[in-house]
Parts: sequence; structure tokens; C-alpha cells
Amino acid sequence: MGGVLKCRGWQQEGLYRLLVNVISSELAEDPDEFVVYGGGKAVRNKDSLLLILRILQQMGNSETLLIQSGKPVAVVETHPYAPRVLMSNSMLVPHWSTWSIFGELEKAGLTMYGQSTAASWGYIGSQGILQSTFETLWEVADKKFGGTLRQRWVLTSGLGGMGCAQPLAVEMNEGVALVVEADPTKAMRRLNTRHVHVVTDNLDDALSIVDEALKDGDPRTIALVGNAADVYWEIASRGLCPDVVTDQTPAHDPLRSYLPSGVTVRESRRLRIEQPDVYVKMVQESICKHVQAMLEFQKRGALVFEYGNHIRAQAADSGLAEAWSIPSFVSLFARERLVKGSSPLRWIALSGNPEDIYTFDDWLMSVFGNDERLVTWIKWARERIHFQGLPARSVWLTREQRDAVVDELCERVLHEYVSAPMAITRDHFAGATMASPHRETEGMPDGSDAIADWPMLNALLLASMGATLVSVQQGGGVGIGVCQAFCVNSILKRLLSFL
Repeated sequence: MGGVLKCRGWQQEGLYRLLVNVISSELAEDPDEFVVYGGGKAVRNKDSLLLILRILQQMGNSETLLIQSGKPVAVVETHPYAPRVLMSNSMLVPHWSTWSIFGELEKAGLTMYGQSTAASWGYIGSQGILQSTFETLWEVADKKFGGTLRQRWVLTSGLGGMGCAQPLAVEMNEGVALVVEADPTKAMRRLNTRHVHVVTDNLDDALSIVDEALKDGDPRTIALVGNAADVYWEIASRGLCPDVVTDQTPAHDPLRSYLPSGVTVRESRRLRIEQPDVYVKMVQESICKHVQAMLEFQKRGALVFEYGNHIRAQAADSGLAEAWSIPSFVSLFARERLVKGSSPLRWIALSGNPEDIYTFDDWLMSVFGNDERLVTWIKWARERIHFQGLPARSVWLTREQRDAVVDELCERVLHEYVSAPMAITRDHFAGATMASPHRETEGMPDGSDAIADWPMLNALLLASMGATLVSVQQGGGVGIGVCQAFCVNSILKRLLSFL
């Protein structure tokens, strides 16, 4: 890989490498179907993939590729400072923005589900969500437990592409995590990548490990193979109450994401195709049971919150109105940081050389050595995070820190301290990039939860400023009809002007 180009310029080359990266087996949940994570696809189909790659190789530095929900539709003559790629994903007219209508259009080959950073080719594996989960649990520890989760028990569920961040983030904050996962393959995968210490399918064994770790004050993470709707209630029936209860099962799409009680992974594949209505009803019943257990823990004094997976809304839509008494992690813990201007920034080594990331880690810790949270994160990330695909780093930074980081990256490219340019990206959790009344914009002080002008203005501004790729989309991790967002991959012109 290195500095050898397949394309006519580094902007096109960078996007080419990012696309190939997100659909690689190291990152994608289903590479054959181009599904990156959470049902989100990078391209619509194989023909679209091959055409996009060919266009990126042939495009000049004054052209812009337009992509409509994973399908290339035009190449337009623009100018060197215009974006090289503009895309719109999963957008529907508001009145028709429902899962059923979306599903019909998707079956007809007219659209695709893009998730958040899948369709915009900015997914970097579990590290991206791990960074935000670490930040959230740091806030949990700081605000509720005296600055640490030591000798605190976190019960949660889901070890997929997003949920797998939970156990490691709990460990980083010195706590004990019991994570319920219905798919044994996912549980074993997280054991192999050191996201969990132990995998078991026996609740008694899991609780015994939890008790021992709490007594010793040791951070410990246990994956329990089982269905969360059943396991949560079994724990409650024993009179037990964790300190913290949350969940990150994929609940945004009742047909394709959540696994209901009593159904195996293999059976779910058949039922989704042969009896979709029956399957959705089973999912709704399980989600209600799941959330009712969370409400029971809340009554007993546990700190309970939803982690942005839309499970409260699914339960409420299925008849459990009290689901809304569970607060969101954003309103409880994340918004305070966001309003101070702190948000995630990512950089990806297009060279494929891990040293390009590690040497920059060293610079970060030397320059921001007084930032305990940042240094703690970097040290943990270096020790425990296995790069998936292209080496990358995700860090929450203040506005001033972001300016310094971008300046330093430019200097490193200019003086060839790195093997190739870096792709600098943002995700949907950065300020003003998401309008989601059940997550990022829930409980806004001025009541503007459903106002979606800000992400649209943000996208227009970044396109005007010359971001290399701008993606506007709906859906994300909360599903069709309840979210408007944009994601941007910005291989900055300022950085590339040195080449």
C-alpha cells in the first residue's frame, strides 16, 4: 500500500482505500453483502462497488462523484477545492419514512441502509464506539461513583459491532461487566480480541465470577451467552441488583437486528424470510420483556439508561409506555461534554503503517500530558485495541486541541514524518452532525429535539469548505424515520496541498 497510488490524486486514492477498508473481512460483518455493521452497507451491490472503484481511479482533481444510496449516478466537472465525492443515503420524504416503505424500496433495488459511518466509508471498527463508550462510562464513574467503577457491577447486553465496546470500556474504568450476548460466535470473537476475559453459557458461573471480582476489586469482563430478555429477568428474580444497567443490542430494526427470546441465530435467518410478521411480533414481545426488566432494576435503585440503540422507542411502540422513564446516556452524561466543544475526531493511516499512528500517539501524550482522560485513553488504546483494517485512532478533543492536532498532522505530511497522508474524519456524534430526538438531540433545553437544520447546514458548510467526502443520510443506529444526520470524511485540502 504505502505511497503507491492507484488513482490520479491522493483525495481519490484516500477514498478508494477507505472504501476497500470498510468492506474488508477485518471490518465488515458480512463482506459478501457489503454490510459493515448494524445492517449498514457501504455500497448497494457488487456492480456499484466495481463502478465506484473504477471511477475513483479515473477521476481527475476537478471532478466530483455523486452517489445515491450506494450507487454511483454521475461524475460532474467541478473544481479542485470541491468535494471529490458527495453522497446521500437512505433519504425518504418524511411522510413516507417508515421501515415498511423503506423495505419495499430496498427490495426494488432503489436504496440501501447506510447506518452512520458504513455508507460514508468512515468505519474504523470497534475503536470508534469504544472511545465514546469509554468517555460515557468515565462520566458515569465521575458523577455517580466517586470517579471510578471499581467494585461496581455493570449489567448490559450486545457484543456486535457497536456493543462489543462495552466490556472493555467498563474495564478501562476499573469496573466489572456482565454482558449478555445471544450469538455464541460473537461472544467468542470478543474473547479472541480481548474485549472480554471469560465466555460462559452458565448464569451461575457468570455471577460467581462477578461476585469474586467485586470482592477483590479487580476489573473483570464476562460474556454470558443467552438472551438478554430472559437473563435480565432471571437475575432480577434472584433478588440481585447491579449498580449500572444498560443495553446495546441492535434494536433499531425489529426484522433484521434484534434476536427474540427462544429463537436461535440459525432459526432467525429462516423466520425473517418465511414469516417476517410473526418474527417482528416475537421481537416486540421480547423487547418489552427486556425493557420491563430494566425498569425493575431502576425501581431497585440501579442506574439505568439507554445507550442509543432505540430500544425504548421500540418498547413504547409495542405498548410499554413507561419505557420512556428510562433516560438516555446523552442527556445524562454525554451532552455536558458536547456543549463544552469536546467531540470525537479520527485519523486513519492511509499508508497501512501502524507506526504512523503510534508516533502520533506519543506526540499527543507529550503535548496534552495534563489531560488525564486523554492520556488514559491513549495508553489503553495502544495496549488493548487491535487495529481492524487500516490503522486508526479516535480521540475526543476540545476545539483548541483539534486545531493543534490538524496543524501537527499537516506538518508531519509536509516533512514526511508519516508514510502517506492521513484521512481525518468525524463521526455522527460530533457537535451538530445528528438530529435524533431519541439520542443525540433528546431533551434539548430549548425543545429543538426534532429540528434537523443544523446537520444540514453543517454538511453544506463542509462541502463549501472543501471536505473530500460529505455524506447526508438518515437512519443511523436508531432506524428509518427518526434521524437526520451527516457524516464526513475529510482528507483536508490544507493537508494535501503539501504534496
